[in-house]
Amino acid sequence: MRKYLSYVITALIGALAAFAIMCAKGIFSQTSLIDVYHILSDSFFVPGVVIMCVGLLCFASNGGVFDMLAYSIRMIFDAMRRHIKDRKYKDFYEYRETRKEKKRTFGYLLIVGLFYTLLGVLFTILWLNSQAY
Repeated sequence: MRKYLSYVITALIGALAAFAIMCAKGIFSQTSLIDVYHILSDSFFVPGVVIMCVGLLCFASNGGVFDMLAYSIRMIFDAMRRHIKDRKYKDFYEYRETRKEKKRTFGYLLIVGLFYTLLGVLFTILWLNSQAY
């Protein structure tokens, strides 16, 4: 059950973002089906892409792309301490090995983001097909 909690929370955040976009674009005052499809495609596509991009950033972070930047920022703040010798990591190698042990999961972000993106594509196809008539 705990495994699926991250999926549910991410899906709820995406649904809230989609609903906020729907309300901002005035979906409840639209009378044309073409306009409703257009708003729905925008409302699902934007949160889907944002959630997928967050998942890709987590993937890049797990790969170590941001390790040097994070270590240097940590060293800047450690240099401002009163006792410089009380650093948590003595060098970059130790920091990197510690980071390798703490991998974050990101698959749920990619799956939920892909779901919302596919919903947006579906409503885009419906919108384009309804314009043809």
